[in-house]
Amino acid sequence: MNKTVNGSVQVGGMLGEGVSVEGKLVFNHTFRIDGEFKGSILRSDRLVVGEKGVVSGDVEVNSLVVYGRIEGTLKVKGALEVHPHGRLGGEIFLASPSMTVMEGGTVEGTIQMAAAEKGKPTSKPAEPQAGPENKDPKK
Repeated sequence: MNKTVNGSVQVGGMLGEGVSVEGKLVFNHTFRIDGEFKGSILRSDRLVVGEKGVVSGDVEVNSLVVYGRIEGTLKVKGALEVHPHGRLGGEIFLASPSMTVMEGGTVEGTIQMAAAEKGKPTSKPAEPQAGPENKDPKK
């Protein structure tokens, strides 16, 4: 059901507005959530959280697009997009350094992002800046 029409990817499955579901969700194509989902989304392809969509729980997907709200432990292998009014919160683990937060989008929590080359985390201690307080006293 995941078809390309005129260059755009069509949704393979959907949870509609006004629908609430708790449980475990696994899918192979693009899946869109416009309702409420609480639980686990595991080993899945592309997840789109619509403007009125709310997702909470453990999420492990290849790519994630957020127009609504998503909270929990999020593991994303590829691209992550947070659109205006999109809200993302929790522990976020990115396997690739591909994250876009558009103006008006919000991210709260911790982010661990792999480096582009070898999958190593990109965080490293900040180096001291040369300033009066950091000058060598012997000079």
